Amino acid sequence: MNVSGGFAGVGQSVVLRGDGTVHARDDRKGSTVRRTTAAEFKELRLLLGDPALDDVSDFTMNMSAADMFQYEVRFDGRTVHTDRSAEQPPLDALISALSAYLPKG
Repeated sequence: MNVSGGFAGVGQSVVLRGDGTVHARDDRKGSTVRRTTAAEFKELRLLLGDPALDDVSDFTMNMSAADMFQYEVRFDGRTVHTDRSAEQPPLDALISALSAYLPKG
């Protein structure tokens, strides 16, 4: 997942690897690597495997809104772009879970 935009112009990313490691990067703070717990990894895999993600639109952006965070999420061979302006519960849950691994400010 890549996160960009916002008032301050952030650039962050988080990558979950198959071995349970999470690689997080912030343009200003650098990179970190950590390992998920078994429970965290299971939860993330359940969110990534949610069949409801099949119904999520590939592009949901409010083009008239300013200073919103933009999310690019890649999973299961898809790339989804959203600013979370439209409610998409399975995608929102995945973004929230992955966001917990982004470097804190």
